[in-house]
Amino acid sequence: MKFNITAGLLMIAILIGSCNSTKITSSWKAANATNKTYRNIMVWGILAEKDSALRRQMEAHLVNDLVEKGYRAFSSLDVYREKAYKKLTANAIVDEFKSTGVDAVITIVLLNKEKEEQYYPAGFYNQSVTNFSNLDKYSSSVYEKVFTPGYYISSTSYFWEAGLFEVAGNNLMYSMQTRSFDPVSTEMLAHENGLAIVKDMIRKKVIVDKIPATE
Repeated sequence: MKFNITAGLLMIAILIGSCNSTKITSSWKAANATNKTYRNIMVWGILAEKDSALRRQMEAHLVNDLVEKGYRAFSSLDVYREKAYKKLTANAIVDEFKSTGVDAVITIVLLNKEKEEQYYPAGFYNQSVTNFSNLDKYSSSVYEKVFTPGYYISSTSYFWEAGLFEVAGNNLMYSMQTRSFDPVSTEMLAHENGLAIVKDMIRKKVIVDKIPATE
């Protein structure tokens, strides 16, 4: 049976798409970061202007994941204009958070984005001559290797860092880094990272799993 490259690639794509593309590479919490119930959490994506659409997706997904746990969370883009922070100093930004009642800020930073192309020649799979019992099968296999052109497979990796800061003391309470390998879409990229951040903070007891509705 002839090897169908298109069918093979389709199967690989389905398998990759069904797996989580985002993995936590490291996480840390402060010694006094224990099951806090923050009242107002702002999610702040720190990305280049060219990635503004991705920033909005990252903020929106993390906000929704926090809201599902009972937190009052909101996106920085829903409060401030996209370029508003550029007009403020670092101290002014913290003062602005305090004046608006924000008690915690979760930052999401795109540390790096790497693209890679790998070339697969037509004969990248090897079969010994002894695997063929007659000439027609051997010649057919060799024909595919010699005359079928090779192809490239492109992949993209995103490297993220998230941090939770308490506004009152301006202290970093938690940080984590993730790698997202070739996500099927930016929406899925944002979805997976939002869940990873919230789940890891709960697992490390940085925040409580669920805030009672009465709070």
